[in-house]
Formats: sequence, C-alpha cells, structure tokens
Amino acid sequence: MEDVCYTTLDTRDADEHAAGLSAWDQKYEQISAGRFSGHVEDLRVGPVQVFVETASRSVFQCGMPRTGTLTVGLMHPVAEAGWFCGHALERDRMIAVSSGSEFDLIAGAGMDVIGISIDTAHLSALATQLRGGEQAAQPLRDPCVLATSAAVQAGMKQLVDSALALARLQPALLQQAAAQRMLALSLSEAMLDGVAGDRHEASVRPSAAARRRILYAARDYMHAHADEAISVPDLCQATCASRRALQYAFEEILHLSPVTYLRVMRLNRVRGELLAHSDLTVGDVAARWGFWHLSRFAADYRQHFGELPSATRARGAARAMPNGMLTAH
Repeated sequence: MEDVCYTTLDTRDADEHAAGLSAWDQKYEQISAGRFSGHVEDLRVGPVQVFVETASRSVFQCGMPRTGTLTVGLMHPVAEAGWFCGHALERDRMIAVSSGSEFDLIAGAGMDVIGISIDTAHLSALATQLRGGEQAAQPLRDPCVLATSAAVQAGMKQLVDSALALARLQPALLQQAAAQRMLALSLSEAMLDGVAGDRHEASVRPSAAARRRILYAARDYMHAHADEAISVPDLCQATCASRRALQYAFEEILHLSPVTYLRVMRLNRVRGELLAHSDLTVGDVAARWGFWHLSRFAADYRQHFGELPSATRARGAARAMPNGMLTAH
C-alpha cells in the first residue's frame, strides 16, 4: 500500500501559502495590495502528488519543485494575466517543469493553479511498459509551456478534481490499495498524454527574454542591497539597461515600476521577519529594511497587506506559542 497524505490549508500570508505544497522549495512575494487570503489542497499518493492553489492577490513565485519529479500545471487566470518563465499566461495554459530546474511564476490575483507532480522514475517505467519508453517521460531540459488541446487539459483537471474530492469526502477509499493503484495509473497516463510528442510551444520571444533578463538582474541587485539606498541609475548600471528598458521590463511583467517593486519587496521582507521573530520591535525591523519614517511605513504596510505591522507581529507571536495563544503580560 502506498503512503497517502492529504492536507488542506487556508492562508493569510504569501510565505505561509508558499509552504502549503509538501516537499517543494518555494518563495512567494505578495505583489498587489490588499489583505491576502489563499487556499491550498495537496494530496500525495505514493509517486503522485496533485494540488490546487489560489490566492486573492498577485504573487511572485520562484523556486524548485519536488525532487525527482515532472510537474505540469493548468493555469486559469481570472482577471489578471500572469507570466511563467518569460511566457505570458493570458488564457488557459499548461506549463511543465522538471525538478532541478528553477522556475518563476507571476500569478495574477485569483488565478487557479492545478498541478500534477509525478516521480520521473515512475513515469519512465510506465512509459516503457506502455509505449516502449518515450522521451516524454524524461526530465525536461527547461521549464516550458505546452501546446495541449482543451480536451486534454479538461481531462487532467477532471482527474485532479476527482482525486481531491475523494480525499476530502471519502478518505477511507484511498486507504485501499486498488484505489491507490488506479488513481496513480490514471494520473500518470494523463501526464504522459499531456507531454507526449512535439507539444512544446516556441521559445520565449527575444523581447520577452530580454525584459525577463533585465527584471531578474534588477531583482537580484535589489535583494543583495535591500538595506541600502538604491536609485534607478544604480539599477540601470546593474542591469546594463536604459531607464526606459528597465521601466518597460517591470511594467510589462509585474505591472509595477522598479521603484514601486523595490518598496513592495522591502515590505515583504519586513512582513517575513515580523512573523518569524516576534521578539523584535516593529521599528527595528522596519529600519533594517530602509524604512525610517515609521508613521509613513505603517500606512504603506497597511495599504499593501490590509493590516498594521503590529497585527502581523502579534500573529507571529501567536504562531510561536505551543497552544497558539498569546500569553498575558
């Protein structure tokens, strides 16, 4: 009998949301302003993992999938478009990434991400058994967007929905070996169908690749010098890009100016520290990330996250208590 693990999580922070998928190494930043709420459902059955996640605000995701896996994701934007490794996600798209390949995803507010992640060794063995070992079962060289039909995507979504509904409503059935085998087989065959053949879309267009390069070079510089005064000329020098090219890169991909993203990135850093280190004062954490005008900082923080920094710090303290309760002082 395979190991079965099912979890469901309602989240209030982007970093908490990032940790919702078991065995993934991810970091999230909340990009759009407003109170964050998210939901993650995650089911592991032996070599197969399926999940659904959605968030109320735009998030910038980057990281690595489970080790030794091939993952496909069905993307369903609601209002805001997104980006995956340089590809625009303006309609229903299917993306793919192998472990060992770092990915980046800008998910618009309300975007549903429906995922299937399967051990590559299991897929290769099944492909050999069924089809003589197609290359489709091998790890992808780079993250990509797949040109699959609406019918294939609908079938995969229905399988994920059915698997999660089974775990949610009839968990005892998933303890049966026959049900586990059929679930793993159905999802694995759907994965092989989804990535079979020459279904990779064309490479990222040169203009999008150039803007992605500029964005990431600027972002790396911002993260490395987050506690310093950073100017637009500094970013232009770090990225070897003109002011206009820098502006276009951020506005096309993140819908933010470079200066606004720098502030958002620093606010996310403050939020992470307040949640993780409730022994620190709000003023000390804010100052460390370059916010010296505390009343203006508090207003900016509340506008972006929908709560005051003191409320975030209090929730971090509550998480740290063994019973989840704050002690009286």
